[in-house]
Amino acid sequence: MFYLKKSSIINNFIKYQTSIYKACLKSLEKSKIRNNTYFLNKKFFDKCKEISFDYAILEKSKDINAIKLSIQWSDLGNWFEISKIYKKNKNKYFKKKNVFHRPWGRYTNLYEGKNFLVKELVVNPNSKLSLQKHFHRSEYWTITDGKPLITLNKKNFFKKPGEKIFIPREAIHRIENKFEKKVKIIEIQTGPILKETDIVRYQDIYGRVN
Repeated sequence: MFYLKKSSIINNFIKYQTSIYKACLKSLEKSKIRNNTYFLNKKFFDKCKEISFDYAILEKSKDINAIKLSIQWSDLGNWFEISKIYKKNKNKYFKKKNVFHRPWGRYTNLYEGKNFLVKELVVNPNSKLSLQKHFHRSEYWTITDGKPLITLNKKNFFKKPGEKIFIPREAIHRIENKFEKKVKIIEIQTGPILKETDIVRYQDIYGRVN
């Protein structure tokens, strides 16, 4: 865990990783803002070298102090690692009132905070959710079991356990399970409105089209 001032990290990048600093600065200067969200300029951001903070700065900077921390540790560096934590301790998070059954399977609300909600989706064999979109939220999916067929706008593709996908706000999407094994997905919703009413359905085999 790093504790540092904004000026310190900027100065260290200027000194040790000048090209990354300049590319990041340009990607921000050329970014676009929509709905209070910054969309960085892809052309300049792609010029950033893929390197960990440890290698880029920590091993080069001379002005560093460290404190030993003796606790159990898991590096929650991505949504897949977070989903493993919920899977390992799911009995702690699963409560009857948080489980919601649907024609295609069920979903369980695991954890909710300000502008985010963590859920587990379980899609039954030979079932599929409606073709839908959301106006107020984005979704991050991590596949934990099964092999779902994903629809994202005009693309269709399969995903397997450990793989992830981002569903932007207003993107048309669907999850379908074509196999005999249940599909399980950890879903993280982010946005100002995270209610089931924020669903616009285009196709639905259960007759729920808006």
